[in-house]
Amino acid sequence: MVSLNLAVTQFELRPERDLDQFLAHTEDLVRRAARQDAEVVLFPELSSTGLLGSITGHEVTTATIKSDYWDVLPTFTDGIVDGLRSMAKNHGIVIVGGSHNRLHSDGSLRNTAFVAHPDGRVESQDKIHLTPQEHALGTRGGDELLVTRIGPFTAGVLICADIQFPELSRHLVRQGVDLILCPSLTWNRRGVHRVRTGCQARAIENQLYVAMSPLIGHNGLPANAPMYATGNALVTTPVDRTVGINDGFLATVESSEEELVVAALDHDLLMASRAKPEAPGLALQRPDLYAKLQAQTGA
Repeated sequence: MVSLNLAVTQFELRPERDLDQFLAHTEDLVRRAARQDAEVVLFPELSSTGLLGSITGHEVTTATIKSDYWDVLPTFTDGIVDGLRSMAKNHGIVIVGGSHNRLHSDGSLRNTAFVAHPDGRVESQDKIHLTPQEHALGTRGGDELLVTRIGPFTAGVLICADIQFPELSRHLVRQGVDLILCPSLTWNRRGVHRVRTGCQARAIENQLYVAMSPLIGHNGLPANAPMYATGNALVTTPVDRTVGINDGFLATVESSEEELVVAALDHDLLMASRAKPEAPGLALQRPDLYAKLQAQTGA
């Protein structure tokens, strides 16, 4: 069996007093994943939000949050990337280190996920579809999609809301992707349902694995309106006779505490699912019809 051991974290949002404390928190889960023979570990969207707790010059409130996202959190990003690179080398594991606020060379604020490999390479993926809250902060969406190799899989990273747009995942599949990694941050059950259902739908329609890592809990900030992050880590699969999981959930975390789950992703089984689909699947698409319909609408 050609497979990949994937660890998916359910990462607690805590007040982090400085970069070292945040990196130690992250490395604790990397170490736990490595001890369970994971070859890759996934962290959530904006996992460094806890570093708002490092601010001592003023009270973090809804009135300061925009400047805090622009002027404070991005100052940690280079150090976070260096820390992830070091952890990947030291533990011999690929780290999809969640996403973090980053100032782009064009001066814009981006929500960027980093993929640190044991050989020292670090790749990145900007979030593409932003929430109204992110637009209000002045964040800008990305314009490119990363395709990378992790073990036997060709992988892409879709951050939170991006998993809800099938155009992105279908483009990735055309580039050979068979694993999508989804760092996520949601603060109500509606958001959880949107992302969870998006992961299931993308796995079914593209006959691939999708893993989602949520941020959970709160750090008491902003002081006048604390954000409570919620969700459950998961790995989902195609739903067919070949894979044999009727609800498509290969692994989930049921608790509301910080945790990680490790799942073995069978690449051979996935290829068998694609080769002999129970439902129409990728093999029985109708691209000629899709092109005709697109031409009719002028899209």
